[in-house]
Amino acid sequence: MNSYWSQYVQKTEELYLSRALKFHRGNIDKWASIMQLCDGMKILEVGCAGGLLCHRLKEHLPNAKITGVDFDVGHIDFAKKKAKELNLQCDFVAGDAAQLPFEDNSFDICYSHTVMNFCDPEKFVREQYRVLKPGGKMIVMDVYARGFKPEEWVPTENCEEKELFDKVWVAASESPNSQIKRYEDRTEKYSSYLAAQGFCHISIDTMSTVKYAPDFDNVDAETARAQINDDRMSELSSVEKAYKMAPKALSKSEYQSLMDMINRRYDKEIKRYESGEKKWEFRIVTTVLISGTK
Repeated sequence: MNSYWSQYVQKTEELYLSRALKFHRGNIDKWASIMQLCDGMKILEVGCAGGLLCHRLKEHLPNAKITGVDFDVGHIDFAKKKAKELNLQCDFVAGDAAQLPFEDNSFDICYSHTVMNFCDPEKFVREQYRVLKPGGKMIVMDVYARGFKPEEWVPTENCEEKELFDKVWVAASESPNSQIKRYEDRTEKYSSYLAAQGFCHISIDTMSTVKYAPDFDNVDAETARAQINDDRMSELSSVEKAYKMAPKALSKSEYQSLMDMINRRYDKEIKRYESGEKKWEFRIVTTVLISGTK
């Protein structure tokens, strides 16, 4: 176990805020329904990060036994602390998705969210087949965003902020810590791995969620600010991680200047929103759920 992911790829707080906007209390019943989750089930999230979805599901299904496992101990520590703050009885375990620390036939449902492409797919599927009870279901959730730029917060206008952002990331890209090993990265291939490991009744579902739409009247003010600040945190975290990988790429004053510029830009965006000025920008994320039954 290590804390590589939370240090260099996605900070726990960054992931937690992003997932809180996707799996919010207003739509968690829809997620539970499409995943066919019922109260009283034994449910495992593989690659739970900071535990947001585990926490939301436990609030919605109070009698379910919900466990989250993640390789990153930083994520697991955060998930445990947050569960205690929320007074939720969830179990969080540091473990490897390719060698799950659970007995055979333990769970009714195993699910993951944007995890499978970072794991050996055969081991990933085989281990979940092993720990599922007969008749249990494995669900692979992935974001399907073909043709869209995945990181909308990356600065694109030519300015000092973009110049410094690009400077630190060009240097960071040479660091071994920026090299993330990927396996099969095509969602449409996941079903073949489930079938090859013995799963039957392979099914597909989709669910679309609004990721960013602060100017629309059915988006409350708290959510609107959170959507803007989600982009802010993503950019700040990106710079922080790049600087950690390439500390000589920027001087301390350049680093602080870049962070200040990012914050000023998002402060300005919050003020624009609060003033009532409309841009009518929106982003939609579609999640594909591929499932199979043991």
